[in-house]
Amino acid sequence: MKYLRKILVLVIICILSFSGGCERDKVVAKVNGEKITERDLNRLLEHGGLKRPQTEHEKEVQKMVRAEILNQLINERLMMQAARKEKIKVDKSEVEKEYKEIVKAFPSEAEYLKRLKEKGISKDFILKSIEKDIMIAKFADRLVKDISISENELKEYYEKNLPVFTTMEAYRLSIIKVDTIEDARRIKKELEAGASFEELAKRYPAGHQEKGSDTGWVTLGTFPKDISKEISKIKPGTFGGPIVGREGFYLVKVFEKREQRTATFEEVKADIMQMLLQNKKSEILSNWIEQERKKAKIETIGT
Repeated sequence: MKYLRKILVLVIICILSFSGGCERDKVVAKVNGEKITERDLNRLLEHGGLKRPQTEHEKEVQKMVRAEILNQLINERLMMQAARKEKIKVDKSEVEKEYKEIVKAFPSEAEYLKRLKEKGISKDFILKSIEKDIMIAKFADRLVKDISISENELKEYYEKNLPVFTTMEAYRLSIIKVDTIEDARRIKKELEAGASFEELAKRYPAGHQEKGSDTGWVTLGTFPKDISKEISKIKPGTFGGPIVGREGFYLVKVFEKREQRTATFEEVKADIMQMLLQNKKSEILSNWIEQERKKAKIETIGT
């Protein structure tokens, strides 16, 4: 239900930010006799961040987006109709729970209700929208409730995608950069005499790090080959250099080194399971919608 909650919050916020008012409810499609209106379509267009088109190109883009969103609304209507046939029920407590999550996106419920009122939207309308979305989610869950993933499928995916589960060798560094070899040698002597690398890095930072900070975890592929080769020779907790680069001379301190490692099957098994289950669910829902659209009476009007 977390995914549903996220969608609900976004849709309700988009409704509140919709600046078109309560435009005439022109019918843009019918699904087995049920109407989809211009207002339904415009709310989702606004959610997508689309503004009134100014150029011919923008008009063409919006036309394609409108067609895609209308398809989504048709699919949603088909699922709602199927949910009603299945006599799927939604408890008031479920609706109230999701409503409270939506309200959390606003300073208070009073502020939320005030904004609803300003847009001519009632709390009852919102509650009915939430009930509809929960019903659709329950129907989708029912469609995919029997799917499973075998151990062999999990292992096969793991073995075919080992690079995905491999963490590359990485270093956490601090880098001092100067323009001349004389400066580099002078700073090296200061460091060997006990000066703080971090303090000197504040005075002579490399361009890609803030003064005195480290680089965070980086791979050696971040650097030119000649520089990365020299960095690889530096032991964690020590510094090396001067290293000659195209843009100057470098002294590098290695704070930590993380070896390349491939996660074990057991470590990533749960993640693979979730991903493959989601893929199967999406496939089943797509196939169901494709078949239902063939059987349904769908009319699009002036879109």
